[in-house]
Amino acid sequence: MEFTVHTSKYQKDTIEVRYDCDCGCKPRAKYQREQETAAYEHCCCGRIHFVGVGAETHLSTYLENRRNQGEDTDLAYELGSKLMDTPWGEPVQVAYAIPDNPKKH
Repeated sequence: MEFTVHTSKYQKDTIEVRYDCDCGCKPRAKYQREQETAAYEHCCCGRIHFVGVGAETHLSTYLENRRNQGEDTDLAYELGSKLMDTPWGEPVQVAYAIPDNPKKH
């Protein structure tokens, strides 16, 4: 997945990490500088991404909770993570999950 980082001209300490999904959506998750947790977006096709502190852990917990609730039991996910540059010079972690059988838009 190719992510881009956008910054609001009015909120210099907040970024939006987004991507252009194969289904046509443009999922985005906001992260505020020095935020102690991760934010996420779950696309209609099943792709998920978290951005922020502990993004990989939050993603794993999120997927486990969904399975425990009977959701996504028919899906296997390819997991990944990367560091993205921020305008303030500190990298932020992005963790993502790509389903083996994406849902239709």
